[in-house]
Amino acid sequence: MDFTAKDFIISENEDFALVNKPVGMDSERAPGEGFFPVHRLDKVASGLLLYAKNPRSAKKLSEALQEGKIKKKYHIIVESACDSSKEEDEALSVKTNSTKNTGSSTAKRLPKEDSSEAKRLPKEGSFSDYLYKDTKKQKMFPVKKLRKGVKEAVLHYQVLKERDGLALVDVELETGRFHQIRAQFSAHGFPLFGDGKYGSRKKGNVALHCYTLSFPDPKSGEELHFEIKDRDEEPWRKFLKE
Repeated sequence: MDFTAKDFIISENEDFALVNKPVGMDSERAPGEGFFPVHRLDKVASGLLLYAKNPRSAKKLSEALQEGKIKKKYHIIVESACDSSKEEDEALSVKTNSTKNTGSSTAKRLPKEDSSEAKRLPKEGSFSDYLYKDTKKQKMFPVKKLRKGVKEAVLHYQVLKERDGLALVDVELETGRFHQIRAQFSAHGFPLFGDGKYGSRKKGNVALHCYTLSFPDPKSGEELHFEIKDRDEEPWRKFLKE
């Protein structure tokens, strides 16, 4: 099915258009005439996507993106054992392949993926990894050292709810790498629901949704904030139940 961004506009003016992208729409190939992509969102993902509507605003918004003034947060659903009785709910900063080596660190590694015991994602934490992009496979792989083509990827997360072996997680990126969220959670043993490319055995759409976005108005500089609901489909509906 062919999509264009203009079919899913939720807010716009003469300088920008904000779109609620559906799963399956290519954010870079389906903007429509006169739309300039400011950032990207995976084709398999959904949620808020910003386009500029003229060269001047495209320049302004691109600069804002580079300066970290465009803020995005995501909801994801990952495969995670659920046991609220465990005393593992304290904040945990998970750092692997760190660029810093001080000789002493309180950071911990998560159990390896081949562990026979089901793992539970700590209630909150951070992932810091080196990721290499395989352009032929269009996939990111975690590696141990920096080298050509490798970039550091950092994100922060908080578990919101847990049900039926799944966890609804709030994610904020510190860096913006290709497939970053998908690759990092998979590397730590928690693939996103439906993401077969990164190890999920669950069938369905990839559970990745950009639910909130803030950016400066290209003309006035005023910060604009938008928030939308999660997708109305399984397994998202599981977390609507109390």
